[in-house]
Amino acid sequence: MQAVSLFSGIGGIEYGLERSGIQSKFFCEIDPLAQAILRRRFPNASFHDDITTIKKLPQADIITAGFPCQDLSQAGGKKGLEGGRSGLVKKLLTLIEEKALGKRPPWILIENVPYMLRLDSGKAMRFVTGELSRLGYRWAYRVVDARSFGLPQRRPRVVLLASLEEQPQDVLFDNNFVEPDIDGKPNNVDGASAFGFYWTEGKRGVGWAREGVPPIKCGSTLGIASPPAVWFPQKEFFGTIGLGDAERLQGFPEGWTDFSLDGIDARQSYRWRLIGNAVSTNLSTWVGQKLQGKIEKVAFEFSTLNPNGAWPDAAFGNESGLFKAKVSRWASNSEQELLSSFLKTDLKPLSQRATLGFLGRALECTNVVYSKIFLGDLKKHAEAMA
Repeated sequence: MQAVSLFSGIGGIEYGLERSGIQSKFFCEIDPLAQAILRRRFPNASFHDDITTIKKLPQADIITAGFPCQDLSQAGGKKGLEGGRSGLVKKLLTLIEEKALGKRPPWILIENVPYMLRLDSGKAMRFVTGELSRLGYRWAYRVVDARSFGLPQRRPRVVLLASLEEQPQDVLFDNNFVEPDIDGKPNNVDGASAFGFYWTEGKRGVGWAREGVPPIKCGSTLGIASPPAVWFPQKEFFGTIGLGDAERLQGFPEGWTDFSLDGIDARQSYRWRLIGNAVSTNLSTWVGQKLQGKIEKVAFEFSTLNPNGAWPDAAFGNESGLFKAKVSRWASNSEQELLSSFLKTDLKPLSQRATLGFLGRALECTNVVYSKIFLGDLKKHAEAMA
């Protein structure tokens, strides 16, 4: 199989597909730093820098698109597909309608954030799936957590697969495992060596993760990196993860985003943006392996979907109608690697200012109950950093 990649980023989908035997022959990515990385990592492919100027797609077995999430994310502008960035998915659908060399691609793979299922009662997902159905595609989507593939980063994402020939739910709804309760709450800190959280928050949320980190972010709009913090209770220590471990948490080899290898001198905070916007490669490897194997009918519970409310974690649509599916976010039973043993590089100690800032917000918080041990260790760490 061959793939055409749109909104390529640093190649998270494509690197994962390559590991399953699917080669990407064409990339479209507007960010010059991301494109430099792609050119180095995929030297035999051709490249384009602006989806709005593509007139016709090359022929391929699968079109991949991790289209921009800024207007669909909970932390973003929440403009939906009316936003200038997430709305670019409409261009993808136009290109598919106009066909690639006179032929529509048999498969389409799209990835985005789960909040799009709730924003405006699922308006974005309703539009995208409606257009796919109009173009003759059957479709299915599922929210999958990257931790199910063993990586210690909580990263749920919507994976949408569409097909002209097969029933895509037989691909996405296979490997349906019980989702383990592995996070705990900020007031329960027993039985783990490391806890990840967002040091930039504290009042409304914390992103708490037991032996893992919350989803890696791309940083602020000012270009300031905000890597997750990790608390080691036995050491009374707080620190932030490094770029190499962040790449590995996304399933990339360490150094994947090192654009100094391309002779580019740019701020390291840009690497955080590229990593935070990337697709977990283990997720796309799983999809690729399913597409390369024999597709057989999968058994699961389902019922009729009401498309006018918030959309569920999993659903599918075909000539018989729209249906919601009872499928978990756990698409693999890979052994969960502990964050405390996964990290390879020393953490950067959380500064006194950052520690006291988070502590102050946590003490003011009314909707999150924090462990006294956690708060006490924050105070001790701040004193140690004085």
